[in-house]
Amino acid sequence: MIKHTIAAGAVVGLVAGGLLVTSGTAGASPSDQPCGIADVHIAVTRDSTVSAGQEGYAITYTAASPTTNCKLEGIPTAVTFMTGHNTAVNVTVVPDAPAATPATVNLTATHPAVSYLLQEAAAPVTAVPSALNLNLPSAQAFSTTVEWPEGAPLKGDVVEVTAVAPAA
Repeated sequence: MIKHTIAAGAVVGLVAGGLLVTSGTAGASPSDQPCGIADVHIAVTRDSTVSAGQEGYAITYTAASPTTNCKLEGIPTAVTFMTGHNTAVNVTVVPDAPAATPATVNLTATHPAVSYLLQEAAAPVTAVPSALNLNLPSAQAFSTTVEWPEGAPLKGDVVEVTAVAPAA
């Protein structure tokens, strides 16, 4: 009887320990670790929620794995638009507002992040890019290239980029 009680206690302890480990991962604390390219999937899509007179594109950052827990901070930098011939489009990319304190988002499997590219809706078409190069909004500023939405025009000679924020 004592052997069965000890064995049952050990099983309950292992199950409870496993639940603690599992709940520790699901309720992960904010990370001080900057996100790297391997931590993040990036996609660019049209966004219709921008202010009147503007067109927007959302740069969405999602966790590359269920265990991703890292920090995105500030704005994407070194943003350039590329055509199908790997030629850079001649536009200036500027922050949409000066940031006194860089925005920070803890990226996890359940907490994606987003930045926006904003352009004037009435501006003439500058080019139709095929790709977007950018440095990840992270303390380590890793460079990456992502696909631009097919057929989506770039307008004007200035594009604004917003700081990273939690995605809705």
